[in-house]
Amino acid sequence: MLAFSIFVSGSFTFGSLIANEISPELLTFYRFLLATIILGVILYFNKSIYSHHLKNIWRYFVLGAIYSIYFVFMFVALKYTTTVSTAAIFTLLPLFAALFERLFLKKSSPVLIWAALILSGMGALWIIFEGSINGLFQFRFEEGEAIFLVGTICYASYAIIQPKLFKGENIYVTTLGVLAAGSIILAISLILQQSSFIVDKITFEVFWVIFYLSIFASIGSISCLNYASPRLSAPVVSAYTLLVPFWVILNDFVFFKIAPNMNMIVGAMLIALGLLILIYRS
Repeated sequence: MLAFSIFVSGSFTFGSLIANEISPELLTFYRFLLATIILGVILYFNKSIYSHHLKNIWRYFVLGAIYSIYFVFMFVALKYTTTVSTAAIFTLLPLFAALFERLFLKKSSPVLIWAALILSGMGALWIIFEGSINGLFQFRFEEGEAIFLVGTICYASYAIIQPKLFKGENIYVTTLGVLAAGSIILAISLILQQSSFIVDKITFEVFWVIFYLSIFASIGSISCLNYASPRLSAPVVSAYTLLVPFWVILNDFVFFKIAPNMNMIVGAMLIALGLLILIYRS
């Protein structure tokens, strides 16, 4: 899950570079399609795909839909807000996962877990509202933050649903099925909207960002999630997303020379404390 958080942070950092050059649905479709082809070829030549993997194929479409909705919403949000704000909202994922686990699986988390999640959520809000108490009480969510919040809530259900649908299958075959299903769902959506599958202008920047998103943020992140979900509780799996703002801030500094301000540092410290409590408790 540590690798998962690093892969996901690149989606925010590099995805923002081309958010206005290609539509969110078309970008997500091409990254899923490329990832499906690459992983499919590897698994085919490794003879890892068998007929029994096609049983109950609807399971892949459930998870593929969740992933598709989340990433489309993320790239739409990046048109209106910053990478740090979206990454901060993403850290609320463990809180939503714990709520879903409580509501649908009837599992209750210890008080210390809830305290850690709330503490980390406070850190995320501190970053979003830039330390403004007035802004916090007025709950001034802009359009981009609101869009991404909906996507994050949807994504929180993945760690709850995945262990229920898959029992010990090869994680890479499961990842392939999720990516393929997501590609089909997005293709149908684009056709229904009568949208073109042709990118108006394919620059080198667009190409390498799609390549990164396909290899690391698609194959890598989904594989990590599929491996961890059956082995850890949903809140603990989701807790590693609390590291995403660290990596985003570091990425922005390394690649774009954007130095973090004090509000980001304070929020990151709160998130770090919450993560340490969760790791210690689990």
